[in-house]
This record gives sequence, C-alpha cells and structure tokens, in this order.
Amino acid sequence: MSPQEKRRRVTLVDRKFQVGLASRLVVALFLFTMLGLVLAFAPSFYLLATTNDPKSLEAAATEFLVLHKRLWPAALICFAGIFLYALRLSHRMAGPIYRINTVLGQLLRDVPPGKITFRENDFFLQTGSLLDQLSEKLRNAPGNPRENAGDDQP
Repeated sequence: MSPQEKRRRVTLVDRKFQVGLASRLVVALFLFTMLGLVLAFAPSFYLLATTNDPKSLEAAATEFLVLHKRLWPAALICFAGIFLYALRLSHRMAGPIYRINTVLGQLLRDVPPGKITFRENDFFLQTGSLLDQLSEKLRNAPGNPRENAGDDQP
C-alpha cells in the first residue's frame, strides 16, 4: 500500500472542519430534540401543574416518569449516532478538499501534480476532474519550464 493510499484512509482528514461540522449538527439536533421533548412532556406537566384530583395527578405523574425513562436514553443514542454519522459524512467532503488544497499548493510551487483522483463516493468529483484537466493543461503548456528545460535558446 502506498503512503498516499494509507493517508487517504484516515477518518479525520481535517479535524477542525469535521468535528466542527459534527458539533454543529449535534447542537441543531439537540435543539430540535428539546423542542420535541417539551411537546411530549407538556400535556403531563400541564396536568401536574393545574389539577388537584389525586387520580389525575397519579396518572399524569406515571406518564411523566415513563416518558422520562424512555425518551432520554433514546435522545442520547440519537445524539451519538448523528455525531458519528456527521464525522463519516464530513470525511467525504474533507478528503477532496484536502486533495484539492494539496494540488493547488503543488501548482503554486510549479510542481506538476500527478493524476488527481477522488474516491467513488466523495463529494466534488466534478471539481476534481476539472482540476485534473487544469493540471494536465499546465503540464503540457508550451511555456512550462519543465517542458523547455533542455532548450538552450532564449
């Protein structure tokens, strides 16, 4: 296995971007889950706050405790699952961005990059193809210093 293949298999290509994206998704999920939980607990809470009948209070309290016991573990499992999924999904973005940045850096240093390839399921496949065409065009340009290295004429 070549070093490049090994490097591309790293789960966190750009830790700051990937963890930041996953964190934002988890925060959004948390806010929407809180809204859902408020809506789920609201009827029981309203009965507990406004009713004086012992039978109604007992039924509302039991429902409240059952919801509490069942919903919180489910919500935490969802948060963890969304965070891990976001890391996996962001890998499909961060990998190509990393490769694009590497190729652009090579082009700026006048180092011709090799063939530019992305994984089959990566995002930005069209951008990678365009970048590959551009680097091929620059490699084959008549004014390319590497092409004219053997010329002694000005």
